[in-house]
Amino acid sequence: MGLVFLQKYLKQILTVGKLWSKIIILLHNMEKRAIMAKKKELKTNAMRFLDENGVEYNHFEFDAESDAAKTGVGVADIIGRDHNQVFKTIMTTDGKGNYVVGVLMSEDSINFKKLAKAAGVKSLSMLPLKDLTKITGYVKGGCSPFAMKKLFPTFVDEKCREVETIIISAGKVGHQVEVKPEVLEQLIGAQVVDFKAE
Repeated sequence: MGLVFLQKYLKQILTVGKLWSKIIILLHNMEKRAIMAKKKELKTNAMRFLDENGVEYNHFEFDAESDAAKTGVGVADIIGRDHNQVFKTIMTTDGKGNYVVGVLMSEDSINFKKLAKAAGVKSLSMLPLKDLTKITGYVKGGCSPFAMKKLFPTFVDEKCREVETIIISAGKVGHQVEVKPEVLEQLIGAQVVDFKAE
C-alpha cells in the first residue's frame, strides 16, 4: 500500500514538474518575443542618423493613406502639433548635376530664385520625381533632409525661427520626426534663409 501511494505521489510530482517546466518555457518564449518586438520598432535611416549623433527627437507614425495626411495641416492635426511646425523637404536641381535641398513650412511655396541666390547657382527647379530616389534614396512623401545618399547644400526657411521645434519627414511615408531647427544647422550644415514665395 505504501509503495503504491509513493508511486502515485511521485507521478503527480513529475506531472506538476513537467507542467512547471512548460510554464517556464512559455514565459521565456513570451519574453523573447517581447524583446524581438522592441528590436523591430521601425528605425529609418534618418532616425538612425539622429540616434548616432545623440539627437533627441519625437517620432510620429500615422496612416499616410488617410485624406487628412495629404497636407501638412492635416498631418499637424493628426499628430497634435501646430500647423506652422510641419515642414516639407524639397529637392531641387540646377540641371547641371548640382542639387540643393530646401526645407520650408509645408503650407508655403518655394521661391526658386531666392533659393538659387542663397545656393550661389544661376537657377533651380524641382528635381524630376523619377530622379528622387536615385539621388536622395527617398521617395515622394518620405524625403528627409537627414541621411540622404549624399550630403547636399541644405537651406531651411527662416520661418523655422518662429517655432521651438519643427516636424519633418523621418525618411518613410507616414513617419515624421520632431527636432529643434538648430539640429539641421549642426548636423548637416543647413543655412537659415528666406526663400519662401510671397
